[in-house]
Amino acid sequence: MVASGREGRPAKLTRDTICRAAQEVLAASGAADFSMRALGEKLGVDPTAVYRHFADKDELMREVGDRALAPATRDFTTTDDPRADARRMCIGLRGALLKNQVGLTITSRGPTRQRNELRITEILLDAFLRAGIEPRRSALGYHALIEYSVGSAALDAPLSRSAQVRRDTYKRWKDDYRSLPADEFPAIHAFVDDLYPSSDEVFEVGLDALLSQLMRPQ
Repeated sequence: MVASGREGRPAKLTRDTICRAAQEVLAASGAADFSMRALGEKLGVDPTAVYRHFADKDELMREVGDRALAPATRDFTTTDDPRADARRMCIGLRGALLKNQVGLTITSRGPTRQRNELRITEILLDAFLRAGIEPRRSALGYHALIEYSVGSAALDAPLSRSAQVRRDTYKRWKDDYRSLPADEFPAIHAFVDDLYPSSDEVFEVGLDALLSQLMRPQ
């Protein structure tokens, strides 16, 4: 929680306190209903005070989103295996966003163009460069990996909070498939017991398939 100052005075404004307060407001109200007025009330200041630290609302939102990416870049070091580096980064990116719905919402709208996002971009493009992939294919491959990782997080986020809810939901879905007429849906009946495995497993299978093609020199 963002702490207020003593005797009812607002805490000293910094980019950090503003971003933490914005995160709390966004988590409570959602991005669609977020306003600088609500943020000012949370901080106990006039909303215009925020503009001494951020040029506009867009810059603030992008920094809040970028902070959600920090777990993916923190302590990340590259190795002599570019494909493994790209794989590790994509897994870390998805994992970071699954833990931060606010960050996922913001970053799904576009790149933050700030420190953590730039670091992720640099790591992935460098991996393609070291793998010997030509520039056009590298750029396409980079975007494919980002869209797959962020998109997977967006699809899996609703069921990521509770393992029990996820298991119950998957069981309900599988029961619905199992109840279908076998003569009309024979393939579904053949595979129904194996449908809806771990979302992490599904992501990694797809990621490995992508990487095997995207990082194959032609």
